Order: sequence, then C-alpha cells, then structure tokens
Amino acid sequence: MSNLERYLDAATRANTQRSYDNAVRHFEVEAGRLLPATPDQFAQYLSDYAESLAVTTLRQRLAALGRWHRDHGFVDPIHTALVRKTIKGIAAIHGEQAKQAAPLALVQVGQVADWLETAIAAAHERGDAESALRHTRDRAWLLALVEN
Repeated sequence: MSNLERYLDAATRANTQRSYDNAVRHFEVEAGRLLPATPDQFAQYLSDYAESLAVTTLRQRLAALGRWHRDHGFVDPIHTALVRKTIKGIAAIHGEQAKQAAPLALVQVGQVADWLETAIAAAHERGDAESALRHTRDRAWLLALVEN
C-alpha cells in the first residue's frame, strides 16, 4: 500500500465508512433506486422515508449519497434547491425538538464544587500542578455560571 493510499484510507473513519456504505445500500437495495440519481429522485426518496426515518438519519444519508456522487465523478445532486427544500419541509413537519437536559439543582452544583475543591487539594498534595490548575479552572467556571 502506497503512502497516498494509506492517507486516503485514514481520512475516513471505519464507522463513517460503514455508515456511508449502509446509506448507499439502503438507497439501492431497500429503496430500489439506482445511483447516480437526480435531484427529483432524491426528493422522492426523502418523501418516501420522511415518516419512517428520523430527520437526522435522512440528513446523514444525504451526506453519504452526495459523497458517493462526488467520489465517482458525478455532480452532487444533494445541494440543489429541490432537495434542500424537501429536507427542510420534512424537518419542519417531522422534526423533533432537541432534547435538553434538566438544569442542575443548586445542591448538585454545590456537590460538584465541593468535589472539585477536594480534587484541587489532592492534586496539590501529589504535586500535580496541571490537575490542580485544571480543577481550579473548572470550579471557577462552574461558580461563575451559577452567579449568572
């Protein structure tokens, strides 16, 4: 394997490549469509799967299929107005609100601040200045957020 091949292989993580391969397989096998595809075919594909797949999954599939087109020397139909409007409409109708974690209670913030104080003291005892500074920074950041 040449250096160039090694670098190109290293450019895409194995999980990303697997995900891209699955997107191509889904488009061709499960959806019964052929690549390369036109913007109209992609818009219809999105429409067909809008109710059964999450918007994030559809976006990931579009990214993978767009990359397939570019890698094989075809024009990427994903960035056309039709496909962009279709995915935007799907997101408006089927999109989910991002799940937001509940804020920490003041008791929990106090526990974290106390733990950091203990960690700072332990780091000083060990002579670990780097950890002491990191924990001091984190404690200051935490307490500054609470005051605001």
